[in-house]
Amino acid sequence: MTEQTEKKAGRPAHEFTDEQKHQIERLAEIQCSNKEIAYIMGCSVDTLRRHYSDHVELGKAEGKIKLRRAQWRNAIEENNTTMQIWLGKNYLEQADQPINNDDNQILPWDTE
Repeated sequence: MTEQTEKKAGRPAHEFTDEQKHQIERLAEIQCSNKEIAYIMGCSVDTLRRHYSDHVELGKAEGKIKLRRAQWRNAIEENNTTMQIWLGKNYLEQADQPINNDDNQILPWDTE
């Protein structure tokens, strides 16, 4: 067969522009699902997963980093006590009820 008569089976390869790839990242940044991103971008979820998963993962990671930064800023700069307590429980393993190891000790009894 010559090059002119050879045809690939299936649909033509789907290719987004750099601007569209950036849009995928921004949609993922606000934690849109793959289904939502695919709908907005006009492609299938399979196409998104197969060809653009790196852009989705990057966007989701950037969104989580921004949220974490906002939480820390709110806790520290705005002196938000509720956020400080929440972060302390989650990152510093602090608890409302401190564990007292003395409760399990047998009391000494002098019989003399």
